[in-house]
Amino acid sequence: MENSVLDVNNFDDIRPYRDAEVRPAIERLLADPLFFKVIRYVYPGLGKTVVQKMMREINTVDEFQENISGPALKVITQMTTNGLTFSQMDAIDHSRAYLFNSNHRDNILDSALLNVSLLEKGYKTTQIAIGDNLVQTPFVHDLVRLNKNFLVNRNVSPKEIFHYSLRLSNYIRHTITREGSSIWIAQREGRAKDGDDRTATGLLKMFGMGYPGTMEDALLELNILPMCVSYEYDPCDVFKVNELLNIKFNGRHEKRSGEDFRSMLKGLTGHKGRVNISVGHPLTREIGQMRTITNKNDKVKYLTEEIDRQMHKIYRLWPTNYLAYDILHGTREFKEHYTNIQRIAFNNYIRGRVVVVGLNRIQLGWPREGLRKAAREILLEMYANPVVNKKWVEKEATPA
Repeated sequence: MENSVLDVNNFDDIRPYRDAEVRPAIERLLADPLFFKVIRYVYPGLGKTVVQKMMREINTVDEFQENISGPALKVITQMTTNGLTFSQMDAIDHSRAYLFNSNHRDNILDSALLNVSLLEKGYKTTQIAIGDNLVQTPFVHDLVRLNKNFLVNRNVSPKEIFHYSLRLSNYIRHTITREGSSIWIAQREGRAKDGDDRTATGLLKMFGMGYPGTMEDALLELNILPMCVSYEYDPCDVFKVNELLNIKFNGRHEKRSGEDFRSMLKGLTGHKGRVNISVGHPLTREIGQMRTITNKNDKVKYLTEEIDRQMHKIYRLWPTNYLAYDILHGTREFKEHYTNIQRIAFNNYIRGRVVVVGLNRIQLGWPREGLRKAAREILLEMYANPVVNKKWVEKEATPA
């Protein structure tokens, strides 16, 4: 699409499906064999005829979430986690629309688990930003847009990026301020492969695009609320280590065909241990402080640091995080947060993951020498970095 014909106020190409589009999308799903494979994983006892009848009773997006995707995600949570907990969720005002600015560990679950928790509390679910690089098949395309996902255009040329970013900014503002619907968006493009959650300054600049007033007023209107999802075990940790090792040994990582889809499936079906969702507080005070800063780039840098500070503070740490930190640094600083049995189990887990990573050595052209050491360090850093970040936040908050 050329810039000259991109209407930055026309959202039909990226928005979720409307209720009138639900029935045709359901018929397309029912005609796709992959859909029934997914359904059999979640509901192995349901026959095809029952699934068809259940799906054809759905007429709206809300009905699809309440009766199909919401219950399915609850089942997946029960099968693949040791429990889902929430922190500060009661602070969410269900009468307001928020821009949930989230850390990003899993392509699908980070936002899906938030919506499951909102459904359970009787709140309206959020719309979810998803990169169009993850929506490469008709099945996935229909499924995500039925689930209130809107598309973020990736692989856009430098000449096009301004217009696509402006359209995305306009859509986010329209959805929150005009439609009164909340939005979930990751704090940066791509998952945090190394466990170090950082907000991209470009994201905040995008939020302010197209607004006629000040940057502060533009951001206040969006009601930005930082949030964090933390997993005791990352089911995609081997995939992430592979990517980081490719960059280390080969200088870059080129995604193979179907890699994103396999990662999405592993994130859904892999074991996660315990999972927690935490929310912070709206950035009213921090945005007010921005008004005292003259330089625009300094304003954005200040706010990204404040968002990161909130995220690092509310991130729920697990024994795996504390263990990784102590093992990596050769200390017993956090020994009160884990048992000897947990230490043995985690060491065995890391050892097993390193073995799995090593199986890719020849295929990906990695050297034998130093491979296991590098993989082990990357894995431990992935789990330890949230502890490093929380220590930094607590140190800053301690009076000199």
